[in-house]
Amino acid sequence: MNGYTMTQINTEIDTIGFDADDTLWHTENMFQETQTRLAEMMRRYAADDAVQNHLHEIEVENVKVFGYGIKGFTLSMIETAITMSKGAVTSAEIHEIISMGKRMLKSPLTLMPHAETVLANLKRRHTLLLITKGDLLDQTNKVDKSGLADYFDGVEVLSEKDEKSYAAVLKRHSVDPSRFLMVGNSIPSDIEPVLDLGGFAVQVPYQFTAVHELFDGKIDNPRFFRTDCLSEIPGLMERFRRPITRNPSSVI
Repeated sequence: MNGYTMTQINTEIDTIGFDADDTLWHTENMFQETQTRLAEMMRRYAADDAVQNHLHEIEVENVKVFGYGIKGFTLSMIETAITMSKGAVTSAEIHEIISMGKRMLKSPLTLMPHAETVLANLKRRHTLLLITKGDLLDQTNKVDKSGLADYFDGVEVLSEKDEKSYAAVLKRHSVDPSRFLMVGNSIPSDIEPVLDLGGFAVQVPYQFTAVHELFDGKIDNPRFFRTDCLSEIPGLMERFRRPITRNPSSVI
C-alpha cells in the first residue's frame, strides 16, 4: 500500500463479500469473444463496429427487461441481428446465435489465479458471502462448477446490486455494514453501493468491462481500496487488524 496520509482506519472486518463473475472466475471474456463472432456473422449486413455498438445499446435497454446474464445477452444478439440486417437475417444465422449462447452457458469455468487459496485463508477468521447478480439458474450452475461453494457461509444471487439489495443481504445475515468489506471488479455494482452503506470495498479490476458496468468517475473515499490481484486481499485484511494510514483510493 502506498500514498499514506493521516487518515486512520482502525476497525475489525467480520464479514467479507465476494463478487463472482470476473472476480473469482472469468466471464466477460466469453461475452467479448461471442460478440466478436456475432460481428463477423453480420459483416454482409454491416461493419463490425456498427454491429458491436448497436449490440451495446440494445444490451443497456434489455437488461431492464431480461436482467443480467447469458440468456438476456443471447436475446440482445438476436435483436441486433434482426435490426442490423433490416430483417434479412436467415433462420440458420438465428440458430447459430442461439447455439453461441448455449455454448456460453455450457462453457467450462476458469478460476482466477489464487482464488481458492485466498478464500481458504480468509475463511479461517471471517464469515464469507458470495454476492452475485444475474440469472438464478446460470449463476447457481457457475457456483457449483467452480468448486468454491463450501468456502461461503451464504450465497446470494441478486437481480440488481444496489444499496437497497446490499442492505437486505446484510440484514439477512445479521452483518453490521461498518464491519463488512466487499471485493469485486465493478465500481457501480461492487464498490459504490457498499461504500454508500458505510462499508469497505476493494476493487480488483478485470481486463474487460461489461457495457452496463462502465464507470468513468473517481472514488474519493477512505474506505475504498484497489489492487490488481486477489492474492493481496489477505494482506490487506491483516492491516485491518491494526491502525493503518493511507490516502483515499490507495493501491495495495
